[in-house]
Amino acid sequence: MVDAVVTLECVQGGEVVEVVTVMADNVSPCQLAAVRGNGATVAYSGHSLFACLLEFRKDLERDGLLLCCQGARRDVVNSGMQSQMSGGRLVYTVDMGARRVNDETVDILAPARPEDVVTVAQQRAAIFAFFGIHDRPLG
Repeated sequence: MVDAVVTLECVQGGEVVEVVTVMADNVSPCQLAAVRGNGATVAYSGHSLFACLLEFRKDLERDGLLLCCQGARRDVVNSGMQSQMSGGRLVYTVDMGARRVNDETVDILAPARPEDVVTVAQQRAAIFAFFGIHDRPLG
């Protein structure tokens, strides 16, 4: 069963170069499928929609693209409890300056401005820095 169908832009160098249609189901195991601009469909399965979205974003990054969605912002963090309640569809925002997790949640599949999105590695580094955690290199 598909819970959501959204259309999102992909950018390269701040310019929109592709539009994708994303279909999501947040019932475990969560499913995310995307129809790329060339018509190819890719699918991901995981313990949460956020985890599925990370894998899709990594694939897009291999093509030099960033996905313009709220789940790709530098200032969002996935919470285990929130992930259980929403299937990973909602994440918290953080105030980097005040070092505070906000009560506000955002839908990871809602559109975001190109200037607000970052790579998976940049997002990870920002969140690890926010929590004061020393990261290990990804293999």
